Amino acid sequence: MNPIEGSARAIIVSENVQTPSVAQLLQLAVQQLGGEGAASAVEALEKLVALHERVEANRAAGEFAKAMAEFQQRCPSIPKTSTAKIATAGGSSYSYKYAELDQIASVVGPILSDLGVSYSWDSDVVGDVLKCSCTIRHSNGHTVTSTFSCPTDTKAAMSGAQKFGAALTYARRQSLIQVLGLTTCDPDDDGATQASVTKIDRNQAANIESLMSEVGADRAKFLHYMGVASIEDIPVSGFQKAVNSLQAKARKGAA
Repeated sequence: MNPIEGSARAIIVSENVQTPSVAQLLQLAVQQLGGEGAASAVEALEKLVALHERVEANRAAGEFAKAMAEFQQRCPSIPKTSTAKIATAGGSSYSYKYAELDQIASVVGPILSDLGVSYSWDSDVVGDVLKCSCTIRHSNGHTVTSTFSCPTDTKAAMSGAQKFGAALTYARRQSLIQVLGLTTCDPDDDGATQASVTKIDRNQAANIESLMSEVGADRAKFLHYMGVASIEDIPVSGFQKAVNSLQAKARKGAA
């Protein structure tokens, strides 16, 4: 057994820890070897530390990818239930349908929390352009960031503070959608009137009612989430989304 290894084991016994720290190993290399031998040992240790960091980073990235795959499987599509009406400086106006930020957060938040993932924003303004970055973090330390930019000086008939607030909310919403890969969301700039849709039949409505009862879902919150006044008003295209969200609630309760 070489001097460094013996001393390292002594540290483990005396300090009752599993492994010596990098700093302790470097100190041992200097104390036991000295001179050129110490320099060689330090270089070798630095390479081992770098290798360990790469292995840990790859492991963390793999765990993060697994968590995001689970998230995208469990996350339902988010309906556009709000309408924005914008008055322009020229006196005209336009409107579009969109899903509000708090609505998106209420859907993705519980699923992300279950998977050990959180998110936060950073923003910066250069001239009349707002740049907002949304970063998602896994509990193992791995992070991914997506950035969205938009102008703060628009033609909308609003004060400067109102324009900035609107731009910030919009940029946060879009950067969150981007970084989570919510590709099933309808684009925010779609202002066309939705065509009439076919609603679910009695059997599908009964299935949803049964699932709601089974998982103890809050009817008012569920209907708000689906953007309908009653279970019977759920469109056929939204049936699977309703089922997925209730099944996700059941899995959360069983965890």
